[in-house]
Amino acid sequence: MNEPSQEKQMAYYPIRIVSNETGVNAITLRAWERRYGLITPKRTAKGHRLYTEQDIQLIRKVVSLLNRGIPISQAQAMIENGETEDDLPTSVPARPSQWQHYREQLNNAVRDFDEDSMTALFNEVGQFFPVDVALRFLFLPLYRHLQDSATQQQGAARLRFYAAFLHSRLAHRLSEQTGQTGPSVLIANTSHDDDIELLLLSILLRQHGLRPVWLSGAMTPAQIAEVLPMPRWQALVINISSSADDQLLTQLEPLARNGGHPVFISGLAADQQHRLLSRGLIPLLNDLHQEALNIRDMLTGFNS
Repeated sequence: MNEPSQEKQMAYYPIRIVSNETGVNAITLRAWERRYGLITPKRTAKGHRLYTEQDIQLIRKVVSLLNRGIPISQAQAMIENGETEDDLPTSVPARPSQWQHYREQLNNAVRDFDEDSMTALFNEVGQFFPVDVALRFLFLPLYRHLQDSATQQQGAARLRFYAAFLHSRLAHRLSEQTGQTGPSVLIANTSHDDDIELLLLSILLRQHGLRPVWLSGAMTPAQIAEVLPMPRWQALVINISSSADDQLLTQLEPLARNGGHPVFISGLAADQQHRLLSRGLIPLLNDLHQEALNIRDMLTGFNS
């Protein structure tokens, strides 16, 4: 008996492709299926999951709701009820129970220097939320709060403890994302600030199909210049201190003028970004998600 024509013509995608297309890792996709029944993929004879284009659109819709701060269980209810983002008020008071529960657990773990509890929480949250969503609503807000309270008693120790934890987890997550064939982007840091947000930007770039290569720790412009001539690079992202002086910017200028690559700079205050533009350097703003898209779009244009 012939298969229905609609079934024959429908395209199916393995979980690796769906993960690359949506930015949701395979562990999270399987958790959404197992615990919430959000997606029900077909299976091959060997049990491998296959997703349709409709499944991919549904996953993107879930991610869009999560990016608004809607907890996964509430997002599920909205989808089942046929609600969309357009049905939400401009300012959505996210249901506090789930995120607040996670925040209290995380605060307590950092207060007590309890790495085991932090690891368990990171793994649990990572099952149900894409890493960029979990960072935006849970892990980065606490990091910034600890930066602001570093002068309090034990504040510096807690900041360093938490930064080391985030650094190791994000670096591991970045190493798990492989298989992209898009433009290669060199990611470097000239300041002694933590690499946390650079790591997040690297993860976002990889989710958008680029191939970031992250260099850990502070480097001088001269050290960066040594590796930039390699033909594999299509762009360079450099983090600098918010108080960077003109001498540093002058040292970075040749990377843009002579390297033949777009050079993106993060870290400088918004009211100082004219100093970058005058040197041919491209400023990045604080919205890493939007900047990752901008970098992708620019490089796609450069390579089309």
